Amino acid sequence: MRQAKQILPEGNVETGSKRAPLIFLMVVTGYLMIAWADAMMIDMTSDKIFPVTVASVTLVCCFALLIRMIRAPESDAAFADRELGDDGVADHGLWPTLAWFLGLLVLSSLLGFIIALALFFVAFFKLRARLHWPKALALSAAGIAFICAMAWTLNRDFPPGLLQAFVKLPWSFT
Repeated sequence: MRQAKQILPEGNVETGSKRAPLIFLMVVTGYLMIAWADAMMIDMTSDKIFPVTVASVTLVCCFALLIRMIRAPESDAAFADRELGDDGVADHGLWPTLAWFLGLLVLSSLLGFIIALALFFVAFFKLRARLHWPKALALSAAGIAFICAMAWTLNRDFPPGLLQAFVKLPWSFT
């Protein structure tokens, strides 16, 4: 029982230095502070509640983690880096992964968010996840249905693309 703190939940995971995790945490915390301040400027209270609550809770967690990281030695589990060992060999590299998201952004600017997201889901599930067509289409449809349901519930519109400047489309495509 006395040595329970020394047992890492993932087994023996190599740890890196404190510098990179601390810098990353500081960048995330800075972004959240800006997002919180931006959300506080929203005039309508019903639109303000969700982003302010999420940012506030996340900021509290960031500050708690920051205190832990400052006080803990480099061998602490907070600095565990799965990429240092054998698990760091990923199936897909960083740049091809970022290219997927760049493709989503380009398609969104041209076709609108929902059409681009539908194409992205199908392509991602088929090409990257290597799923069969029925499962890729079913998961894509489920994802789009969930996002549309959330947008309808929150009374939100999706970002339009260049296509919407020329063609009038119904809600969720506009």
